[in-house]
Amino acid sequence: MAVTLYRVAAFPVAGNGGNEAGVVLDADTLTDKEMLSIAKRVNYSETAFVMNSERADYRLRFFTPTVEVPLCGHATIATFNLMRNLELIKSDDLRIETGEGVLNVRILEEQVELQLSVPQFGTPIDPQEVADVLDLDKARLLNYPIQTVSTGIPEIFVGVDSSDTLAKLAPDAERIVTFCRKHGAVGIYVFTLDTRTERADAQGRNFIPLVGIYEESATGTASGALASYLYTQGLLRKNQYYFEQGYALFKPSCIHVTIQTDQEHVTDVHVGGRMRFIDRIVGFTPEK
Repeated sequence: MAVTLYRVAAFPVAGNGGNEAGVVLDADTLTDKEMLSIAKRVNYSETAFVMNSERADYRLRFFTPTVEVPLCGHATIATFNLMRNLELIKSDDLRIETGEGVLNVRILEEQVELQLSVPQFGTPIDPQEVADVLDLDKARLLNYPIQTVSTGIPEIFVGVDSSDTLAKLAPDAERIVTFCRKHGAVGIYVFTLDTRTERADAQGRNFIPLVGIYEESATGTASGALASYLYTQGLLRKNQYYFEQGYALFKPSCIHVTIQTDQEHVTDVHVGGRMRFIDRIVGFTPEK
C-alpha cells in the first residue's frame, strides 16, 4: 500500500520550528495496522489520517509511532491549514469526527482554530511525589495545585518558578510512564509564567513517553488545558492566551488559545495556529 504523505508543522514561530505532523488525505481504505505502520515510519509525534464521515464533514484519526490517540491538536491544526492551502475546503466552519467526539474547526486566512472539549479537572497530587518524578527540588514548584486537566487528552500540570528551572528538566521516561499510569494521565506538562517574549503568557514543556514521545514541541490539547488551568486557579485570568513551547528541542512554537467563561468556570476552549509546509512524498509506504 502506497499513499501520498504530507509533512507539515503546526504552531511555527516566524516560519520556523513548530511541531511536525504527517498528514494522509483520502485514508478511508487504510486498515488500522497500515495506519500505525505509516505513523511508525513517519516517526513524528502524530500522523493524521483524513476520512469521510457520516456524522461530520470529515473524520480524523491520529496515530503516534506506537498507538492510536483520540485527538491531536497540532496535527488537526496542520491538516486543515494544509487543506485550505490546497483549496480542498468548501466552508470556513467545519465539523470533524474524532475519538473525542464531533468538534468544530474554523478556517481563517492564516490560521486554523480547533474547538476542544470543555475542561475536566482531576484531584490534586502530592507535590513531593511530582518533585521526585521530575528529579526537582520541591521548592521550585509553584504553590498551586498539581492536577490532571483534560480538554481531550488528560495531562498533569505542574508549575515551576522560572525559565531556567524549566530548561534544566531532564526527567526519566520510565518514571514518568509509571507516574502517569498511576494518575490516569497521558503526560506531564511543566510550565512557568517566566516567559521568553513579552507577548507570551507562559512557556511549557510536555513529556509524554507513555505514547512513545519523550517530549513534544507544541501541544494543542495541552495548551487548551493550560489556559483552563491558569484561569480556574486564578494564576492568570483572561480570554486569550499565547504559550511558548519547543525551545528545549530547538523547535520554537507559539500556540494561541481562546476561552469563554461564566465567571468561575471555563465553558469553551479553542486552540489556534499556523502551519509550516515541509514536503510532499508520493508513493510513501511503511517499508523503506
